[in-house]
Amino acid sequence: MSDPRQLIAEAEKLLKPQSGFFSFISGSSQSIRKEDATDLYIQAANSYRLKKDFNQAGNQFLKAAEVQQSLNNHNDAANHLVEAYKCFKSSSPSNAIDALSQAIHIFLTQNGQFRRAANFTMDLAELYESVGDTTNAIKSYEQAGDYFTTDNAEALSNKAFLKCADLSASSGEYKKAIELYDIVIKNSLNNSLTKWSLKDYFFKSLLCVLCTEDVVEAEKRMEKYTQDDPNWPETRECKLIEGLLESINNGDVEDYSDKVFEYDKFSKLDKLKTQLLLKIKTSVVENDEVDIL
Repeated sequence: MSDPRQLIAEAEKLLKPQSGFFSFISGSSQSIRKEDATDLYIQAANSYRLKKDFNQAGNQFLKAAEVQQSLNNHNDAANHLVEAYKCFKSSSPSNAIDALSQAIHIFLTQNGQFRRAANFTMDLAELYESVGDTTNAIKSYEQAGDYFTTDNAEALSNKAFLKCADLSASSGEYKKAIELYDIVIKNSLNNSLTKWSLKDYFFKSLLCVLCTEDVVEAEKRMEKYTQDDPNWPETRECKLIEGLLESINNGDVEDYSDKVFEYDKFSKLDKLKTQLLLKIKTSVVENDEVDIL
């Protein structure tokens, strides 16, 4: 494969403005020169990619995208930006975020490709999450859910809203998490494929409600969820919430801990649920700091 630096030099030469007589005879071929320059940038990018120089590869895809934008070839520009994102993903997350954000903007505003925009917005959310930018991760997961909804992809929108809800809950944004769990619950009630997951959605929603110290709202929701799903009262999750409400009303921290311990022996609690249960214990039951459940 050719030296990528030579390819880049040839591309830059093609993009230099023509003057005088050459400008007169080549004016109509300027777009052809730009297309040729794009091809050279892509060749250079792939050459760098083979050398595992992903930053340089990403930079060349960005240049190719810029040239295609100048030609109003929005779809090609977006595709080159996606390739840039793939290159930057492992080496430069901030550049990957920027490239992918530009591509998503094009999919939404120029092409109306909501499904592609939604899929890549999920990727964007994961990128933000990987660099610890929780605020933008939450925002992106919610946007992805909205885009999937626009494209009538309910299962995918539920997946996005669940990710957003879980991340919101773990970040202490309990009311936002509750709103998102409500969306997923509503979408799942009459869906035979997702109805089996209702108990988990009910459980996490109720834990978030209790984290807001609103015991009355939790009791109301227990009744509502029983109406939504007659199987709910028979689940271990429902019985645990009933037990926790009793412990909270009695102010009995030891009973609270015992009930959580018994539940965990048979249904292992994940990190999020453990975090929420600890929050409830410290802020609602005993209103003091406790290290373990």
